[in-house]
Amino acid sequence: MAQSIDPMALGLLMFRAHQLARAKANEAARPTGIELHHANVLAAVQAGPVRSQRELGAALGIDKSTLVRIVDDLEQRHLLERRRAAGDRRAYEIAITAEGAQRLQEAGGLYRASMLELLDVFDAPEQQQLHDLLTRFVTQEQE
Repeated sequence: MAQSIDPMALGLLMFRAHQLARAKANEAARPTGIELHHANVLAAVQAGPVRSQRELGAALGIDKSTLVRIVDDLEQRHLLERRRAAGDRRAYEIAITAEGAQRLQEAGGLYRASMLELLDVFDAPEQQQLHDLLTRFVTQEQE
């Protein structure tokens, strides 16, 4: 019979795995100036139609004040821009700039390389299983 896993120990282990992956990815992409929290926002803006900050925050699960700081930072660096919304002149839409798309692409390659290095402790079927389990875990509230 399978041994019961302590949920607290598992949660702490998941937190440590997050810290390790984030540190490795951020270190690898340091030359681009893009950290994971930047890449998360840039990738979401790039992937979808132009969004308001409110829609972006809801889609990413980022609170308003944190998202404002990230968007302000990316806008100051000319990686994102706020534009007046066509349908509502009081609102702003967020758009990725050409420089933002280029930097995201560069950072993405560096992130991939750092993650491949970390995942090397698993064989291909184990990597797929980890991916499937984590996907199911993070999408459970969307079901």
